[in-house]
Amino acid sequence: MTKFGLLSAIFLSAWFSVASAQESAVSSTYLRSAIFVADRAATVKFFRDVMGYEETGTNDLASAGENDPLGLPMGAKRTLTGMKSKDGAGLSIMGIDHPDFKPLARPTGIGNAGGDVMFVHQVTNIKEIERRAKAGGYKVIRDAAPSPSGKSLQMFLRDPNGVRLELYEVLPEKK
Repeated sequence: MTKFGLLSAIFLSAWFSVASAQESAVSSTYLRSAIFVADRAATVKFFRDVMGYEETGTNDLASAGENDPLGLPMGAKRTLTGMKSKDGAGLSIMGIDHPDFKPLARPTGIGNAGGDVMFVHQVTNIKEIERRAKAGGYKVIRDAAPSPSGKSLQMFLRDPNGVRLELYEVLPEKK
């Protein structure tokens, strides 16, 4: 093999190695959370009126078919409402209308359940959110109070489906 052939082989081998590494790299971008609910309107109202999200649109989707990719019962009617927080965080609320669609058995208080979720929000004016939640009849698990670190006010509540939210408002630094 000539020097040119040897150099060419080394170059091509290195190039294919880099190309192969780039092709196997993985990237992920978080887009939004989704909640599957029986009462879409109540959930939209909570996130709009208490949390300050805005609706971005509502669409009736095709009914669930055989081998539905979301695992919904055959014939389930699906209505999707998109929502966004003021800073652009996305939330999809999918209303499912079907007699076999049952809610999860979530704790009603501060307790946890395996597989449960909690949405964590940094907020402003936590006391106003607490007032709105209570006025709307939503379950406030723990009123706004200093967090264990003392650096924020923290409160816990549940949406109409029992999904727990942790809210915290960062306090000004003490001088």
